[in-house]
Amino acid sequence: MPDGAGPAEEGVDSVSSGHRVVPHTAGIALEAWADGREECLAEAARAMVETFADVGDAVPDRCDTIALAEETDEELLIALLDEVVREVERSGRVAVDVSIDERTGATEGQVEMRLATVPMERVVRAGASPAPISSEGLRFGREAGMWHAHVVIGL
Repeated sequence: MPDGAGPAEEGVDSVSSGHRVVPHTAGIALEAWADGREECLAEAARAMVETFADVGDAVPDRCDTIALAEETDEELLIALLDEVVREVERSGRVAVDVSIDERTGATEGQVEMRLATVPMERVVRAGASPAPISSEGLRFGREAGMWHAHVVIGL
């Protein structure tokens, strides 16, 4: 979180998971927090979608499952966010719901991401698709008993 700020400092300490998008000198920063690693990843993906679409109460009409396996949690976070953006670029569909589970029987750390999507024209465009994610200031891990993610995205 920038300058040590986090969800607790913003008055959301009673919430076990959530996300927000905040201004950053290089563009915007996504911040996510949750009790577990997979839920924190899902919150970060929801924050990513928020940067370019207001999904409102759109009901998904398709669900895609993507397996991800990266060497570090930080690389996994970047790969997951890249997939959210690629879905828009590849098929013109935006995630309206995201869920992440550790893959059963797989190598430790691998996850399965499910993107419940709708065509982009069924949501309100809230901005341009994000630019590449910066590894500068990237953080993802356990802090004070919770998982936290901080990602900077250029605009």
